[in-house]
Amino acid sequence: MKNAEQLISELRGLYLAKHRYANFGDVLLSMESCGIRGMSASVNFDFPITVIIGKNGSGKSTLAQLALCCYRYKHPGAPSHNMKDYYNLGNFFIRSNLDPEPYTSNAYLTYSYAIPPEARGIEQMSLFAPNSDSVCHAKENTIKKKNSDWGGYVKRPDRKCIYFGMGFFVPHHEMGDRIYLDPKTSVWEKRDFSERSLNYSADILGSPYNAVEVATIINQTKAAEMGFATRFGARYSENHMGCGEGRLIRMIDAIENAPEKSLIVIEEPETALHQDAQHNLAVYFLQVCKRKRHQIIVTTHSPSIVDVMPMEARKKVERTSEGTVVEDNPTIAEIVADLSNGHQKSLLIYVEDEFSKKLLVEIVRKFASELFRAISIAPVGDKGAVLQAVRYTRKHKGIKTIGIRDEAKTANEQDLMFAYPSNVAPECEVFQNQFVSDFLHQQYHIDLSEIIRTTKDHHEYSNKIAQQCNVGIETIEVQCIQAYVSHQESTKFMPLISQIKKYC
Repeated sequence: MKNAEQLISELRGLYLAKHRYANFGDVLLSMESCGIRGMSASVNFDFPITVIIGKNGSGKSTLAQLALCCYRYKHPGAPSHNMKDYYNLGNFFIRSNLDPEPYTSNAYLTYSYAIPPEARGIEQMSLFAPNSDSVCHAKENTIKKKNSDWGGYVKRPDRKCIYFGMGFFVPHHEMGDRIYLDPKTSVWEKRDFSERSLNYSADILGSPYNAVEVATIINQTKAAEMGFATRFGARYSENHMGCGEGRLIRMIDAIENAPEKSLIVIEEPETALHQDAQHNLAVYFLQVCKRKRHQIIVTTHSPSIVDVMPMEARKKVERTSEGTVVEDNPTIAEIVADLSNGHQKSLLIYVEDEFSKKLLVEIVRKFASELFRAISIAPVGDKGAVLQAVRYTRKHKGIKTIGIRDEAKTANEQDLMFAYPSNVAPECEVFQNQFVSDFLHQQYHIDLSEIIRTTKDHHEYSNKIAQQCNVGIETIEVQCIQAYVSHQESTKFMPLISQIKKYC
């Protein structure tokens, strides 16, 4: 799988407002609900993947299920729409003797979605790109309560929606459906997983498969589907798979076979997956989103999944007596602190840019790897932005936060501003190092000194080197930083590491 940062950068380009409809179709842009399941809230979808985080009962599932109700779907070639192929509010918000009022008499769901630039509609501004490219042409629709029914359904755009609720992750043998355990059940038709689905499943779980099949199984009264895997010389059904294993491979298969530009909604996909698999699954979401132009909405409690996603993909939901608030751009430290109610310690470190973040990661990896469990790192801009971010976060969020600037002379412990032990920019410190020059010469046969001599802006070093090496910028930066850090004495960085430990 590609590097997550590279995928995020590519998706940001594809999701620019001026390209959004062309790349993702009638993608959901925003949504506002009122009076449904006792919740009123609004949310913007600022990235093709949205992860919704919050404590139990905060309204994550409600928002995810409402998104599914914004579309209808007609199979290609079908004469008309079939209600079995899409979702209505009644699929999730059911009025019954047990719940006589799941919504108020004036309940509504208003949402906007992208339309072609030449179509008549409204212009929706992006919060994250305030320039001429930030306008996305959009259309708005409202589904609202009308007596005992809902109005506005017929105006919904067409889009395939696929839902993986919590019931999807329950193993077959725990669901009480005898077809999966009946000794008379037999295999009827089989379909092999595509090689792509097979490889992605293996990569996510970190475990190889020789083959995976989906089969139709039948007994005297029923038919259903069952997954079968072949691994290490044994063939076994989902009845003998681990809970996370069986459901993950079926989910990957469904996503891969979904029509392009589908809406995929997944409730807590981390269920029964170890942490590395959770991380790999999040990277897969980025990859498949870029490749198939899906819009993906995920509810989660997993920092491993959230940490992979860019800030604009994160939405934290909080429900209080005063209403429901959806917060944009929560940091990992804030999420961990909120979900654990402060029981899990974490330190948020602001740095100037992505290169500085990579440098700090490699310093910590070599000289204090135990700190990875306690810190998160966020690039915010220049040295002034680092100070502002630290002050704001500590004052308004109550999160333990420090800043690390690029140059030693800009440190000021009183403001919780620390710095790398050099008075030159990190790019200069790294790329002008002899060990880095030797590494590039041995590995790629290039003359680094000539690039340094002819490049005035140190921010361009990475780009120029990557072009000559014919390697991605992210790869070159990490390789050069590792070459630099591997030849440094621990004493050089111990004062900085000691400060990080002090504030953890």
